[in-house]
Amino acid sequence: MTDQISTKVADQIETLCDILDMDSTGITPDTALSSLEGWDSMAIVMISYHIFDQYQRRVAAADIRNCTTVQQVLALMHP
Repeated sequence: MTDQISTKVADQIETLCDILDMDSTGITPDTALSSLEGWDSMAIVMISYHIFDQYQRRVAAADIRNCTTVQQVLALMHP
């Protein structure tokens, strides 16, 4: 990842990539979700579960599905 991405954001991206079972190399907040190989309906379910498990917050699958960039998902994961 580039030096322009803060450590906190890099850690959040790493968490997202762990959930999606993919390498985080080259992934930035501006990365389009549609470009991620692991982005599918199962990823949405896994992210929703992760948010509930880690933060005891419910996020509707529709809210995750409406995201188009990594940053938008991170905003839901880490408000």
